Amino acid sequence: MELTDSFGVALPVDAAWELLNNVERIAPCVPGAFLQEKVDEEYRGVVKVRFGALSAQYAGTAIFVPDEERRRIVIHAKGEGTQGAAEARITATLEEMSAATTQVNVDAAIEVGGRVAQIGQRILPDLTQVLTAQFAENLTAVIAGVEPDPFHQPSDIDMPEPEALDLLDAARPSLFRRLGSLGALGVLVAIVRSLRRRR
Repeated sequence: MELTDSFGVALPVDAAWELLNNVERIAPCVPGAFLQEKVDEEYRGVVKVRFGALSAQYAGTAIFVPDEERRRIVIHAKGEGTQGAAEARITATLEEMSAATTQVNVDAAIEVGGRVAQIGQRILPDLTQVLTAQFAENLTAVIAGVEPDPFHQPSDIDMPEPEALDLLDAARPSLFRRLGSLGALGVLVAIVRSLRRRR
């Protein structure tokens, strides 16, 4: 599945570039993600999610490939877990909007297998937008200094383990929209049937 989204960062483009390349610092901003270690250029960690009663945990790796000249970061991530496998290729391109703001344009190719994909495939685009917004909100807190930075040395990863990301809770607005559309369709069908009976 191909997805596109964007978010703003309240930093000059050079400062935003430096922050987004600090993987240890931004990892806590990713909902449900738990960064465990770095081996050579490969980051290893876990993503924990749940969808109602269904829970899943993906253990995997991510490789970051920065292109400073183009202000672009390419992330190759893949993992396997209790409910299947997932793989993603994410490209984040920084665009200077003003002297104090930067826009991050995100293009992603995501493949998710297993039961989570079967349940959440239709809402994945909306869900991705919600998670991008959550990441941006967490990143804003880091920039503002609201969240402490526990990573004083890049080699010392001591990230607290987060709670599982609740996909059902994140997708609730999308589900309500879909149910609202279905409800409107149901009302329309009822009206048509009523008119036919009157004839």
